[in-house]
Amino acid sequence: MKKIVSLLLALMMLLAMGSTALATDKVTYYVRGGSAEYEPYIYPGLVGLLKIQEMADVEIEWTVVCGSGDEIKAQYLAMLSSGKYPDVIQWVHRYDYVGDVPQLYADGIIIELNDVIDKYMPNYKALLEANPDVAKALKDDEGRYLYFTPINPLNTPDERVSAIWQGLQGRKDWMENVGIEELPTTIDGWYEMLVAFRDLDPNGNGEQDEIPFDAGQSGLRYFMPAFDILNGAYVDPDTGKVGFGEYSQNYKEFLETMNKWYSEGLIKDIWAEDGSLAPAEVKDAAIYADLAGSWLGLSNYWEQRLPQVLEKNPNADFVAFPWIEDAQGRTYAGDYDIGYGDKYSTCISVDCKNVEAVARLIDAMFTEEGTNCTTWGILDGDPILTSREDTAWTKGNGTYTIDENGVKHETEWAKQITENFYDGVFANKYRYAMSHVSFPRWGAGDYLAATREPRFVASAKLWGEASNELEYPAAIVLSVDEQKKAAPQLDDINEYIADMTKKFISGEEPLTNFDNYMDQLQKMGIEDLIAAYQGAYDRFMAR
Repeated sequence: MKKIVSLLLALMMLLAMGSTALATDKVTYYVRGGSAEYEPYIYPGLVGLLKIQEMADVEIEWTVVCGSGDEIKAQYLAMLSSGKYPDVIQWVHRYDYVGDVPQLYADGIIIELNDVIDKYMPNYKALLEANPDVAKALKDDEGRYLYFTPINPLNTPDERVSAIWQGLQGRKDWMENVGIEELPTTIDGWYEMLVAFRDLDPNGNGEQDEIPFDAGQSGLRYFMPAFDILNGAYVDPDTGKVGFGEYSQNYKEFLETMNKWYSEGLIKDIWAEDGSLAPAEVKDAAIYADLAGSWLGLSNYWEQRLPQVLEKNPNADFVAFPWIEDAQGRTYAGDYDIGYGDKYSTCISVDCKNVEAVARLIDAMFTEEGTNCTTWGILDGDPILTSREDTAWTKGNGTYTIDENGVKHETEWAKQITENFYDGVFANKYRYAMSHVSFPRWGAGDYLAATREPRFVASAKLWGEASNELEYPAAIVLSVDEQKKAAPQLDDINEYIADMTKKFISGEEPLTNFDNYMDQLQKMGIEDLIAAYQGAYDRFMAR
């Protein structure tokens, strides 16, 4: 009898467990990963994401696509062409799908989200209502919301830390060696520094082998804001009209400066042997060889480049340079691709059978606790760490604490264990929440400021001080049809600009022929392209 009762009790427990599991909604979640070595295996155990699933009463079934850029793009496109879609697709659609998210919607792959937000997402709806500029940036010209993304508040340099990651850098020790005490802030100041790097043997080897500015990885474009333009579409700060950087008289001034610097040996490694722009590897080689004095770099170079330079020169040190002032003393930034939204976007597919469950899940991500979960992980002492079998590996340790001033700190155990999760590509170490992966969230600048190398944070804040008024809003996407109508020869235009830029800077083509260059661009249809950008910009401003 006791055995029967025991069996009945066991059966009841199993049924109860089964009913609990069945009560939890399941969603399939397709995400672009990084390292294939371990990423596909650790997503299910990320305690920050487990906590969010618990908050939403939703279980995620992960598909993590890893590998090289071309490999994973091919897998992504194959999935989309199959006609069978997971519930949630999180990807850099902007780069890998022609026409970006609007084209995904036009092609019948994803759904509109307005009713979903109204019915099932109170936290996200409140966030949009409290931040009308954010709402304006995230909807399309017809007022539709089509995707979710990490949202960056951008009111202060501290908040911009989470959205800015590269700028002009150089050798602080070289500046000291040649007697330059202050960072250059103007084109003339940069010229003086580069000449000193060329002539005064700052690396101390007795040879004139220095590369004052290594222009690999398209570094020259970071001088364009000093001439009130950007490469490609930009917004003129004086007129508020859309222009095209390489189709302007300001571009001629930029080219004149770059031609002077090039002819005097102040900039090198601009082009590869085939005439294309030199890749980052060329610049890196010069940095490691103690030959480069300045360059375009990432915020993580103090972690990923400086240690190797120190092996060759123990006195080496890097410094971040501010954006360069224009002729009126104004400082503009460029190429942030900075906006309220991130390059990653998360969409709900037309095949999703339980939209409400997905909405609950993503709405939880946009709460304050959800943002902490996707960036910081789990508060030390949270019951999830002892109540779930799949978190046993944490041994009950949380990943962050909050002090009496409300400031978050990583736990020692978190710092220790995450040393093992670093793929050498992403700047961030893998955390319990895969914080470098752009899950929908609000803010999270405090995480970066608290956990990154201090000079990483300082450089991002410095670059964040400049105005981004020049930037064409990142939220605007020209449709495929608009691009085709605007400039059928778009590829030819870009190739012509690249070829003539090389000739003008190198001196192969005299700048007295600049007007001929402008005329040719006009004949190729560039003004139609600018008109398309202007129209899209006007619609955006009228939202």
